[in-house]
Amino acid sequence: MPRLWRRPLWWGRHGRRQKRQRIERQFDCTWLSTWGEEKSRISSLSPTGCYIDSRFTTPAEGTVVQDITITLPTGSLTLQGTVLDTMRGVGFAVRFTDIDKDTRNSLSVLIRDLQTMGEDRIGGCFTPAGR
Repeated sequence: MPRLWRRPLWWGRHGRRQKRQRIERQFDCTWLSTWGEEKSRISSLSPTGCYIDSRFTTPAEGTVVQDITITLPTGSLTLQGTVLDTMRGVGFAVRFTDIDKDTRNSLSVLIRDLQTMGEDRIGGCFTPAGR
């Protein structure tokens, strides 16, 4: 569920403050595990990484995950990343690797747009505001 009511998190260097670019929404994804393709959901997305909810399969920290395909409102995006943190039965955090500047900028624009829209949409599907 979007956390629009929270205070924004700020970060920056050299006295510049910037709003942290992260959105907590559900997006469908697939990723390649040692046993084949896994279908999961992403619950948090930023231009540099994501959190993949996976109850059954969690790779070890430091594992490079190939072919993470995220279904976004603008289309599918395939990336790879390194596992930073895992919680068995819950999921794992991934930092994207080898991401080009255009893809990172596209993710930044998408996240900024979703943050400012304020609509209660999850993965492009309408959900009632009372949930």
